[in-house]
Amino acid sequence: MQENYDYDVTIIGAGISGLVCGCYLVKAGLKTLIVEKNAKPGGYCTSFVSKGFHFDTCAHAISSLRKDGRLSKLLNGIGINDQLSTKKHDPSEVIITPNHKIEIFSDFGQTVSEFQKNFPKQKKQIEEFFKFIVFSPIDEFIQLRGTVFEQMLDKYFDDTKLKTILSIMMLQLVGLHPSRLSAVVACLLWREFMFDGGYYPVGGIQRLADVLLERFIELNGETIFCKKVREIKINKNIAKGIVLEDERFLRSRYVVSACDARQTFFDLLGQHNISDEITATINSMEPSSSGFLVYLGLNEYPNDLSKLRANHYIINNCDMDKLYSSFLNCDNEHFAITSSTIRDPSLGRKESICLASNGLYKKQSYWNSENKDKLANKFIKLAERIIPGLSKYIVFKGIATPLTLYHWTLNYQGAAYGWASTPEQFQNPNISERTAIENLYITGHWANSSSGITFVANSAFNAAKLVIRKSQRR
Repeated sequence: MQENYDYDVTIIGAGISGLVCGCYLVKAGLKTLIVEKNAKPGGYCTSFVSKGFHFDTCAHAISSLRKDGRLSKLLNGIGINDQLSTKKHDPSEVIITPNHKIEIFSDFGQTVSEFQKNFPKQKKQIEEFFKFIVFSPIDEFIQLRGTVFEQMLDKYFDDTKLKTILSIMMLQLVGLHPSRLSAVVACLLWREFMFDGGYYPVGGIQRLADVLLERFIELNGETIFCKKVREIKINKNIAKGIVLEDERFLRSRYVVSACDARQTFFDLLGQHNISDEITATINSMEPSSSGFLVYLGLNEYPNDLSKLRANHYIINNCDMDKLYSSFLNCDNEHFAITSSTIRDPSLGRKESICLASNGLYKKQSYWNSENKDKLANKFIKLAERIIPGLSKYIVFKGIATPLTLYHWTLNYQGAAYGWASTPEQFQNPNISERTAIENLYITGHWANSSSGITFVANSAFNAAKLVIRKSQRR
């Protein structure tokens, strides 16, 4: 007897991974529903307005949009390239240390020249290092699977300051010391985010999520916002649909979870529905760090802020161990300065900037006003290195701690990048888009395929492909 279903696929979460996955599924003719607990799509890839000032929540730029870039191909496959207008800012990143200023361009030669100018004794090694990252086939990266980034750096360089600068960029992006960071992940991020970064959607980061949602609905996808999923229904180890917080049961042939893995397996499935092996695997996995962000609204235009079309990374010293120790003590010596209104003046005449860094999850009692204000004020003081007198222009200050990020997404410990990208965890075969529960899939950072919008979207494509193939076989 054939079962009746309300939907072919239900997707939990309207972040970028859920939206991309949904678009590919409806494009393939599958009746698909996306359920999101928040009022708008995007997850960490959203924007907001407070006191008339526009801010991007967490993500501040897009990468891999060159003609043959992975994200460009994925968006083209959905059919939204023409709807998403972006500005390319070059240089995309500027690194500021007490003794160095390095600009990162899309052009290979320009970027190599910038590093060589700052570290002339490492001239040959710099060119060889970046040639490997930019021009090597992906298969050569995979050969580094068991290697940490520190080992790779030691192979090329003996200048500790240069190694710190190359490492701190990765700490900012994934929150790991180079002695623990997968060399494969570091290479991918340097190639895709650093050498092909700086794309900014006209209308703010929120525009990417909005365009994806518009396309999903245009293709006859359905959505439910402002509703939590309470349970994923399982019968004889087969996913059968979802139960909403209002007790509605929506029958679905396939379920895709685009949200936190621990929430998926332990809360929505319930541990009685998963094996001891899966429980042990999830419990053994380490989440990534979270984020700490300071949103500032300015009453005047101090000096020339046009420089903030690029992300500016402030690194207060060039001792990697000291930098990492300060991060572990929630007294960061590194952060990025970015501005949505400088990148896109159409977002409003009120200037806003964001100071963003990694953050460690702590109890509510730790992130009280004293501790979070202390770190925020430290960032503001250090930011005056490139924005003189910044403090006197501030008329609005908002702070997002790891607890804030947790409440936005329910990611375990406010994790900003899914699982920590260590060699042991990166692409762990026990954690992927396919799960041990039949007809249940996961997608996004928690599918364990590196950090950033490009890799999240690629995971979404992989999950959609698995569902479509199984549906076609059926």
